Amino acid sequence: MLPFFTFVLTFLPTVLLMTYFYRRDRNREPRKVLTGTFLLGMLTFIPVVFVESLFLSFGILNHAHPLVYNLYNMFANVAIPEEFFKLLVIILYCARTKAFDEPIDGILNGVTTALGFATIENIFYVIGGGFGTALTRAILSVPSHAFWGAILGYSVALVRFKSKRKITILFGLLAAASLHSLFNYLLLTIEGSTAYSTAVSGFMVLGLLHILFIVFAIEIIWTLRTVRRLRTEQDQIAAQEAQ
Repeated sequence: MLPFFTFVLTFLPTVLLMTYFYRRDRNREPRKVLTGTFLLGMLTFIPVVFVESLFLSFGILNHAHPLVYNLYNMFANVAIPEEFFKLLVIILYCARTKAFDEPIDGILNGVTTALGFATIENIFYVIGGGFGTALTRAILSVPSHAFWGAILGYSVALVRFKSKRKITILFGLLAAASLHSLFNYLLLTIEGSTAYSTAVSGFMVLGLLHILFIVFAIEIIWTLRTVRRLRTEQDQIAAQEAQ
């Protein structure tokens, strides 16, 4: 059984992030839809684990240098499957609901889907890693999943509401997966630096840590600015309708 504070940290980031993004939407989404989206996001954990295990069984680049293999693994075997199945939820469920009727809905549904997956993933990591893992993931990993989900949802919204070409969704998937894999790779390399002592010096670890926080900051800035802009669009439309 998890200690109380560890238990709280396992779920607190999801609650806070869901509350934040939900309140940014002027025209609140039905809670029933968001609940379904969250649950489907949780269920994506099952096919993701299957596909990741299948890809790992191919043994591609198994004999490459650990730093090279980890970069490939984080992109092809981890980030792509995870972001792909999140995207499927957004396209096949969220975008088909009547509530999906304005651009900011793409962000909210993308975040909700991603947090559903991240919550299940978080439970397994925290059970194995304890309080330290819960704290690190609460600050970095869970929010990052939300930001990657925002990218996926926004790409769908661009096609739906801004008449962008459908290939925009593919670009969204690649952008989310690239950030996801880079984030994981940097974190994995930093945490496992002792195992790569011949290749990763203390100076390199410090540099990678800076890059990690830069990537994290870019995700935050892009997401918050996009949400703010879309909320402004909502306010302008509401003001016009009130005249």
